[in-house]
Formats: sequence, structure tokens, C-alpha cells
Amino acid sequence: MSAPSRPTLTERRAEELRMTIAVAARDLFLADGSTAATVERICETVGIAPRTFHRHFPAKEDVVMPLFRQFGVLSIQVLQQSPATGDAVDTFIEAFGSELAKRGEVEMGRRFMALMIADPQYRLRWLDWGEDLAEPISEFLAARFDLGSDPFGRTLPAQLVIQVCRHAYVYWVDSGDFDMLERALRTGFELIVATLTSGPSLP
Repeated sequence: MSAPSRPTLTERRAEELRMTIAVAARDLFLADGSTAATVERICETVGIAPRTFHRHFPAKEDVVMPLFRQFGVLSIQVLQQSPATGDAVDTFIEAFGSELAKRGEVEMGRRFMALMIADPQYRLRWLDWGEDLAEPISEFLAARFDLGSDPFGRTLPAQLVIQVCRHAYVYWVDSGDFDMLERALRTGFELIVATLTSGPSLP
């Protein structure tokens, strides 16, 4: 399989603008304590026209996707860079829990997630984003455990990991205790890993 082509300068600038808009929207949501800020208000904050906004985001709720993708990229990097001999549970916790603490965004992240979970349209974006993690999680697990050759059985552990993350984040939002997030993640990940057979899957 050929390596993916590098993004062009135009593509990089477009992604930078999308992230700028996303951060502005996030900051408005956090300041307001709701997701009610209009497209026009977000655009005024960034200094762009609404047509520019809609060129990058078909719907207002799509504005949060660059933030979710950024976190997903960082999580995937942790999985891909971890040694095959490392503890899978600890690596998952680092990928999906500790990254917020490293960036000093624990409380802001919790408040933002509370807004995302409370609004049905934004919650759907969050749930859709999680599906993008299934393949890299499966690759991470396949290098350490025998996942078998059945497509359903091979991808099921990754789906369970994603589901654990979802439930743990809701639990964290409700409790407000970041330590509880990591404990919840560990409980869920240990249950999943305990069901897997040691040894990488055969080709």
C-alpha cells in the first residue's frame, strides 16, 4: 500500500483555518456555558464571513470536529509509538486519559465535554468521531494479542475500547474528578484485555 500523499500548502492552510474557527467556537461555548452561539457570532470572533464558515463546515455543529480529530490524532500517536512489550492497559490510559492532563486542559476539557454530551447534535458528532479510532486500535491490539481471523471478532475489542472511553468520559463529566476518569478507563480496559489471548494475531 502506498504512503498517503502529504497535504498541500492550500490544504494545510484550510485545516489551520478550520482549527482556528473550532477553537473560537469552543471558547464561546465555554464562556456562555452553552452551545447557543450563532454562526454569525463565531464568524465575527474569527473575522470571517459566514460563507467562509459554511465552506468548511456544512452545519454549525460540525465546527467541533477539528478538536475531536486533534485529540484522536494524539491518541493514535500514543498507540503507534508504544513498544510492543509495553502494558496495553497503561498505554490505552495514556492515549485516552492522560493526554488531557499533559496539555493542562483537564477542567476545560471536562466543561467542553459536558456541553457536547448535553446537546444531542454535538453528542452525535462525538459519537461519530469515535468510529475513526476503531482501525488504529485494532492494529494496536493485533500486534499484541491473537484476535483471530473472523472480521467481527477481530474488530470487536476495538469497539469495546471505544465504548469504554465513551462511558468513562460521561462518568467523568458527571463526577468532575479526573482521577475517576482514569480509574474508570482502567477498569474497562482491564476487562477487555483479560479476554484476549496473548500473542500477536497470525497473518
